[in-house]
Amino acid sequence: MKLLVEISQGLGNCVQGTPLCHALWLMGHEVDLYINSPLADKLRPLWQGWQVLNRVFTRHDQFRTADYDFGVSAYGRRQLVRLFAPGLCLKAEKRHVKRQSETEANVELARWLGYAGPTPAAHAEAAPGDYGCGPKTVIVHAGCDPQNAVKRWPHWREICNRLRAQGRHVVVVGTNADRAADGWEDAFDARFGMTLPELTAALKHAGAYLGNDSGVGHLACAAGLPGLMLYGPSNPVKNAPNSRVMRALVAPAVEGEERDVKAAKPVDIARLGVDEVWSRVQAVLCDPARDPPRKLPPRLNDGPDLRWQYYVASTFAQPEPAGIEVRANVPHNFRPRVSVVIPTFNRAQNALRAMNSALAQTETSLEVLVVDDGSSDETPQAFARLPERVTYIRKPNGGASSARNAGLRRACGEWIALLDSDDEWLPEKIARQLAALGQDYVASACRHVHINADGTREIKPERLPGAHHHLFTDLYGNLSLKTSTLVFRRHLLEKVGLFHERFPISNDWDFFLRLARAVNNSGMVILPQPLVIVHRSDNSISKTGRANALEEAYSRICMVNALLHNADGETTKRHVRRAGRKHLELSRACSKQGDKDRAAAHAREAMRAGLHAAGIWRWLKAL
Repeated sequence: MKLLVEISQGLGNCVQGTPLCHALWLMGHEVDLYINSPLADKLRPLWQGWQVLNRVFTRHDQFRTADYDFGVSAYGRRQLVRLFAPGLCLKAEKRHVKRQSETEANVELARWLGYAGPTPAAHAEAAPGDYGCGPKTVIVHAGCDPQNAVKRWPHWREICNRLRAQGRHVVVVGTNADRAADGWEDAFDARFGMTLPELTAALKHAGAYLGNDSGVGHLACAAGLPGLMLYGPSNPVKNAPNSRVMRALVAPAVEGEERDVKAAKPVDIARLGVDEVWSRVQAVLCDPARDPPRKLPPRLNDGPDLRWQYYVASTFAQPEPAGIEVRANVPHNFRPRVSVVIPTFNRAQNALRAMNSALAQTETSLEVLVVDDGSSDETPQAFARLPERVTYIRKPNGGASSARNAGLRRACGEWIALLDSDDEWLPEKIARQLAALGQDYVASACRHVHINADGTREIKPERLPGAHHHLFTDLYGNLSLKTSTLVFRRHLLEKVGLFHERFPISNDWDFFLRLARAVNNSGMVILPQPLVIVHRSDNSISKTGRANALEEAYSRICMVNALLHNADGETTKRHVRRAGRKHLELSRACSKQGDKDRAAAHAREAMRAGLHAAGIWRWLKAL
C-alpha cells in the first residue's frame, strides 16, 4: 500500500514516530511522511533523504489524501484522521500509551498489519563532522520547554562541575529558551542554537548524554548514545526511551501528585538528590557501550493476500509469559477427540459452572483446559482438586486472548471448542455439532440463549450469518456469533493463527474473521438451535466501558480495512460505511454518557462516511 504517516507535536514525539515508519517500510509499503508540528521546517532535515521515506511534507496543503491507500497517524494530534475518510486511517490513541511507551504504541500500528519483528530504533539524519565531540564528551541538555518548566531538574550545574573535575568535556546544548537565568552554562562548552542535524552529529560522536525527559534525550536514543534521562512530572512509561543503553531515573511521587506536567500538583523532580543522580551518571560512564543494532527482518513484499498471511503469522510470534503452572488429572493413554478451552479471571464459581457443563456433555471424549489468568480470588482453591479429564493452567494476568492462547497451545484433541467462563453449554451441544460437521465441514457455531441482567432471555442471533456463502462478509458487517459456540479442527490454527493478545476487546471478532477467511465461506456449518447459555456479567474477562469498547472495536475495523485493502472502489466504499456505522454506535454511547461534544463529533464522522440521514439524526440527538 501507499501510506502517509503523520508524526506530530514536539521533537521527542516526532522522533518516537520514526520506528513506525521503518516497520511499515519493512512490511513492503511505500511510505511518505507528514510532520504536523510547529517545528516541522526544523525537523524535516532529520528525515529528508532517509531510504525508508519517499517524500516528507510539513503542511497539509502539500499532499492529497486521494493519492494514498491509507493514513497512519502516530500518537499526537492525529490530523490525518480528519482528512482521510472514516475507516481509512490507523491511529495511536491516548489509551494505547497507558501500558507501553509512545514508541511501542506507534509501532503497534505496524503490528496490526503483521509486523512481528523487534521495535526498530528511532532514526535521525546527522550533519557531516563530529563538532568537536569524542568519547570523552558528555552532552548535557539541562533545560526544557519553558512552558513545561516543572520538568527541569535544578542541579545540573553541580553534575557538570563534577564531570569537568573528572576530565570530561562537558557540552551543554539546547535552544536559547533553555538557558538558566544566571547563564551558568557559559562556564562550560555551551552550544545553544545548533541545528538538529548538527546536534545529531554531536550526539553520534559523543561518549554519553545526560538530561531531563526531553526531545533531545530521544534524539540521543536515535544516535545510539548511552546516557541518563530524569523523570519527575512526565510519565516514565509513556515517555520511556527507545534504547537499551539510555537509562531512566524516576523521581518518587507523594500522595496527590501526578505524572502530568499540566497537573495542579505534578511530581517534583527536585526530589532526586545530587548524589543519587551522580551515582547513576557514574554507572553510565563506566559502561560506554552504544545501543547495539537491532536484528530487523528483511523487507517483505506487500499485497492483500500476503498482508493477511503476515498478520496470521504474527499471532504465532506472541511469546508466552514465564511462570505458567500446569496441573492435570487426565487418564493415562487418554486421547481426547475434543479439547475445551475455558479462560477465567476472578470468577471461580462461574468457571466451575462452565467446566461442569463441559464435563456433562453427551460427547465424553473430551478434555477440559481451564486457564486461570492470574486470578486473585478463590479460583486456585476451587480447582485444587481436579475432576478427571481436566487440566488447570495458571498464568500471569495477560487478558482473555493470552489465556485462550495458553489453552490452545496445549490442546491435544482433533477438535477445539471454546467456552467462556461466564457461559455454559447444554448437554448435547458438542455431540450435535460434531454430527453436523461430519466429513464436509471443518468448523461449526450455533445460536445461543442470552440471559440479560434482569433475567430476561433472548435467542440470538435472529439472522444466522453465512447465507449464500457470505460468511466473511456477514461477520465483517456484524459479529453475531459468540465465542462459546465455536468448534473447529485444531489444524485450522495453522491458517487462522492464535488470538491477538494486544487487543483488550474485539479479539473474538478478529479471530472469527480469520476463521471465516480460512474456511473459504463454505467450510462452516451454523446450527439454528440455541445450544449455549450466555450470562451477562459485570466483570467479564474483557470488560471495559461501553464507549471505550466501541473505540477499540473501531480500531479493529480500521485494521481489517487496511489488511483487506485492494484499491477497489466498491470495497473501499463498503469499508468506509462499516466505519460509519460504528461511529453511529459511538455517538449513541457518548450521548448516554453525557458527552455531547464527542457524540456530535462521531455523528459528523458518520455523515462523512455517507450515512447522512442517520448521522444528522444522531447529531441532533447529541445537541
